[in-house]
Amino acid sequence: MLYEFLITNRDKILASTRRKANDLSENRPVSEESERGLPRFYDHLVVELRREARGKPKRTDRKHGAMSTLRHGRELSRLGYTVSQVVHGYGVLCQAITEIAGKERAHITAAEFSTLNLCLDQAIAEAVTGFTKDARLEDVDSAERMGFLVHELRNALAAAIVAHSMVEKGVVGTGGSTNALLKRNLNRMRDILDRSFAEVRMHNDKEVGREAVRLIDVVEEVEATAGEEARAKDLTIEVEVESALTIVGDRNYLISAVSNLVQNAIKYSRPGEAVIVRSRATEKSVILEVEDRCGGLPKGKAEELFKPYVQKGSDRSGLGLGLTISRQAVALNGGVLSVRDLPGKGCVFSIAFPRSGAASRAAARPVATRS
Repeated sequence: MLYEFLITNRDKILASTRRKANDLSENRPVSEESERGLPRFYDHLVVELRREARGKPKRTDRKHGAMSTLRHGRELSRLGYTVSQVVHGYGVLCQAITEIAGKERAHITAAEFSTLNLCLDQAIAEAVTGFTKDARLEDVDSAERMGFLVHELRNALAAAIVAHSMVEKGVVGTGGSTNALLKRNLNRMRDILDRSFAEVRMHNDKEVGREAVRLIDVVEEVEATAGEEARAKDLTIEVEVESALTIVGDRNYLISAVSNLVQNAIKYSRPGEAVIVRSRATEKSVILEVEDRCGGLPKGKAEELFKPYVQKGSDRSGLGLGLTISRQAVALNGGVLSVRDLPGKGCVFSIAFPRSGAASRAAARPVATRS
């Protein structure tokens, strides 16, 4: 069991982690609080792996662990570390575990590896949230944004490589959970790249295209790429969009914005439910809505969803940039992205675009509905 290996080799692994972290820190100062951060996470990881080994479900309540990593991130910010150093500080702990496990010939199962990466992703997201609590996305320089991208891709690629290796060697079949892990992480890499390219373009190029774009074309393209992910979570995507409703804007930005909203809805909706994408028109606006079944939001927390590195649920895979990028992409097209809570049920994300002549002509036509 991996948790037993971690208990037995705790001192050795943490010593290796400290050496690797010191190499990354470039002689920046340390404090009692900064030194406690990674050992606390290590102990949390042991607890989660022990729970998994005993057949207990993964805990969704991360309040205690989250507060610890938030404090760690804030302390590293106070000490003058960069965001990239915060991210890679947790990464070297994972590296130390896998290196020493390899030397000791300790076997790590696919499930244990998945738990290790999930806990690592959660901790990084929380620490970065603490680090950047009062920062805006544009305040993080391009080198640090590249650090986020590299970390996310490294984790997804590492998981995909392990899964592929096990399938290739015949250890597991092609229809099992390991192959699903491979597929999930390949899709994750695609999503990371799509999101990151959109963010890079918006950061460097404020010029947007102006052409008539049918909303149904945008939604159908997003549906085609998100459908498999939805089915894997036992979700359906229901489309109720006016078949001829048209706005004027940049097609690529629009696809990026809607794709992030739909992926977000799939990520947080409960299995067996539906993600609904619908359109409506008012006298002044054309509105596209994405409704999820996340269970609703804590009171007064709606606007926080659009802050970089903030995520609304227990699933902390990724760094919470999708909704921020969606709002930026919508704004560049002259629209407004907002959210309203459906208490106990879910959320509705609404994109309001100004009416154009084309939109007005289409307003009275019937809605195309399917699921």
